[in-house]
Amino acid sequence: MAERREITAFVENGNIESFEKFFRFYYARLKKYAFHFLQNEEDANDLVQDVFIQIWTQRESIDIEKNTEAFLFTLVKNKCLNSLKKAIIEEKFIKQQTYLESEKLYHISFTKQKDFKNMEEQMQEELAKAMDLMPERCRTAFHLRWIEGRKQKEIADIMNISMTMVNKHLSKGMEIVRKHIKPDLFLLLFLFN
Repeated sequence: MAERREITAFVENGNIESFEKFFRFYYARLKKYAFHFLQNEEDANDLVQDVFIQIWTQRESIDIEKNTEAFLFTLVKNKCLNSLKKAIIEEKFIKQQTYLESEKLYHISFTKQKDFKNMEEQMQEELAKAMDLMPERCRTAFHLRWIEGRKQKEIADIMNISMTMVNKHLSKGMEIVRKHIKPDLFLLLFLFN
């Protein structure tokens, strides 16, 4: 009950002392919960502090009073998952860049040709040629999916067609690409998208 009064005091009045009590009450549990996801003490600490900063700065617009614990733990979980997603994307990007740079160095060192096209550039060129062979609606759906990275539902809405038709266009496009692009470059299509 005292906790509810503290929440009301800092939400309605911006009472910093009440916020500090609220912070102390939940901080350790939320940090332990964040550590469960992140497996890093410092990252868990920073993330939970960010959550409390967000709560303080948005206290007038968020509804924390109904089910406080559920709200806090959901907020921490979502921030943890976003942090993990970002780390995976960054790691994938670094690996990709390292691979492309090593390919370029290999080419420069051993082939001594000036006009170097890395595999990504080759894949994009061959993909563009294959897409030129597709019927217009098929090419549009394929472009939205594999170049812009849109979901199938979005493609259906944009093109004003059914999900079944989107799947047919994408299957047809993939069939054309498979026939007209080198197998090793075909795999890169999935890596880069």
